[in-house]
Amino acid sequence: MTGVEPRPARTRAPSPGRVRAALAAVLALAAALVVAPAVARTSSARAADEAVVDVRIVSIAPQVLEPGEDLRVTVEVTNTTSAPVEDARAVLWLNRFRMGSRDEVAAWADRGLDEPAGQSEISVDLTEPLLPDAARTVTLTLPADQVHLTNLPGLWGARGMAVEVAARGERLGLERTYILWNPTDDQPPRVPVSVVLPFVGPANAPVAAPAPDDLPGKDPSDAPTATEGAAEPTSAAAAAARAADDDLDALTAPGGRLRAMLEAATVDEDVTVVVDPSLLPLAESGSASSQRFAQRLRAAIASHDSYGLPWADPDVAAVQHAGQGALLQVAADRTQAELESSEHLLLWAADAGTPDDVTLAAVSGAGAAAILAPPAPTAGASGSSSEVAPDRSSAASGVSSDDASDSVRTFEAGVGPVTTVVPDAVLSRLVVGGTATGDGTSGSTPASIAQRVLAELAVVSHEEPSPAGVVVATDRLTAPDSAVLGAVTSALRAAPWTRTATLSEVLAEPRDARADRAPASTTDRDELDPAAVTALADAREAARSFSEVLDDPDAFLAGIDDQVLAPLAVAWRAAPRERAELVEQTVEQVLARTTGLSIVETSDLNVIATTSDLRLTVRNELAVPVRARLVVDPRKACLTVGGFATPVLEPGDTSVTVPLEAHANCDVLVEVQLVGPAGQDVAEPIAFSARVSPTIESVGTVVVGILLALGLALGIARTVRRGQSARRGARTVSESTGPVTLPVLGGTPADDESLAEGTGPDDAPAGADDDARAGEASDEGAAR
Repeated sequence: MTGVEPRPARTRAPSPGRVRAALAAVLALAAALVVAPAVARTSSARAADEAVVDVRIVSIAPQVLEPGEDLRVTVEVTNTTSAPVEDARAVLWLNRFRMGSRDEVAAWADRGLDEPAGQSEISVDLTEPLLPDAARTVTLTLPADQVHLTNLPGLWGARGMAVEVAARGERLGLERTYILWNPTDDQPPRVPVSVVLPFVGPANAPVAAPAPDDLPGKDPSDAPTATEGAAEPTSAAAAAARAADDDLDALTAPGGRLRAMLEAATVDEDVTVVVDPSLLPLAESGSASSQRFAQRLRAAIASHDSYGLPWADPDVAAVQHAGQGALLQVAADRTQAELESSEHLLLWAADAGTPDDVTLAAVSGAGAAAILAPPAPTAGASGSSSEVAPDRSSAASGVSSDDASDSVRTFEAGVGPVTTVVPDAVLSRLVVGGTATGDGTSGSTPASIAQRVLAELAVVSHEEPSPAGVVVATDRLTAPDSAVLGAVTSALRAAPWTRTATLSEVLAEPRDARADRAPASTTDRDELDPAAVTALADAREAARSFSEVLDDPDAFLAGIDDQVLAPLAVAWRAAPRERAELVEQTVEQVLARTTGLSIVETSDLNVIATTSDLRLTVRNELAVPVRARLVVDPRKACLTVGGFATPVLEPGDTSVTVPLEAHANCDVLVEVQLVGPAGQDVAEPIAFSARVSPTIESVGTVVVGILLALGLALGIARTVRRGQSARRGARTVSESTGPVTLPVLGGTPADDESLAEGTGPDDAPAGADDDARAGEASDEGAAR
């Protein structure tokens, strides 16, 4: 095997000056020229990358080496074969070329067993044979005077290092790691690094809504027919609730994800916790282990920088693509009410990569501090086997603004600039899986992972401009090992180019105001269908509208938000069939609550008068009074409705009298609604036809008037035809002062002498006979 072939040093000037950079390059080149050839040779009895001895880094002290310090590397070597390994020795290798990019850091880790490892520095013999499956701890100490790294400002950073186990000139095992160098009096810029851990529960749904006759306001003795098909106890919601309880017990038990996540959160005070608040009541109502977990989680929320996810961790992309941002606001309001100690709301996207424009708009809509987007797969650990570059200055690091490692970025969405947190993909996978590629290679230990993290961040710290912050975050379903995270946070505190920080501190760091354009709208196949999201939103709105006619709407709406938000949880993406069933049953159950009020159907109506009354009946099957309003709407102007008031609808039937006014003959459709304060329907509307004929009443009035006039005229005519009586005429004459004398009807006229004497034949008074005759004449006329 050949030694390391140095590549030409780049001549771009470092920040201290061109002279210092040239000197550093010369020294690095000289160090490369004296690299001795490697002694390992490939055995024909095994594959090139098949290790006989497993080598693991136990500790590296100090993690960041400074001039004048000895380097101590402790490893554990294990014989993985069934035969003993004799005459073995451990060898420490160094590659003194400073790594100037993250690709070079990754390439060093990805090199194979028999690829170059640098220059052999020291070795320690294993005095006794290494028996099968036996493990042994070996410490290798490199004296300070053999380090031979350049002590010049600006040359701080990572170099390659490896520990080999060899026997009889054959390499049997190798573990690659990094030596971190910090020259005297050098003060690198410190990059804030924040670790964010999510706490979300299993796919869950609240217990199925109670039957309608058990809801607040329902009359148990008179449940509406429309709700007879209410969900049975074996509904999807009930099954999900039972499964969630079982899963939560496992998740909070020793070895469970939530238990491990909580243990990891306690390793450092700067770890930020992000909690779905619906997890807390679920755990507090569960088993003893779940209850203890809930108590410890509440304590962690109070003692750490904490953020709340919207209630039930809804799929932000699905809600936004359906245009139902109001549902996300409902979840955000629930979170603020539950987590009183948490002043921050954080959205957490379900899909890797930058969210699209529509999804980013949810940040401002919900009032969140930012949206965290899981990192997309990177090519940083590509498995390249190229040589590592020599020392380079920060100016020659080759990092463009597009390749910057800043985790907090600004994207221009339709609503304006949106803050987006993109965790570092490599560091996040290192903390979770032990390798940057996530392949679970067995050689990683807390010490080697911490050393790799510091090597990556040494390159990041060289970037121009310096990143405002780097975020490390696990995914929803994977908890980091607390030992690994503890080693990483300790290393972050010890390194001169990093510092631990909370997410709030990282978000508050000043940064370039330039915003990138958000990606165009895209939909992931695992999202809940927009029609399903809309159905949930409509069902909730129907229940909310119905509650406005009740005196205690809060009691009526209890539990509905939990029901509606549950199918939106990101966790349901893993079970699309069960999610679809849950959505269907949730919509049915929520709409079932909105029954109980109805308008009794009425037959078609004939209106033959200008004004008349319509009597309608409203049926209240609730156990409480309802304050609603009847609206009667004729669809033509020939019939109008007068003013009327709808009384309080007590349980049972209530009759309402509606005044009608007819203006012309027509056939008109009349619609009747029962509405709430905002005009929303709270019962199924009805309609009936009305035949309006107000002219019938007018014609009858004219006919009756004519008949009355004719009767009056006939009466007058008959009176005239009968004439006057003789007595009434005689009185007229006798009272007259004229000389005219009227003769007695039917009698003999008196002579002048008799009249003068005033006597008659029977010595009666002269006027008596006349009166008698007049009376007779009158009787005769009447008889005639």
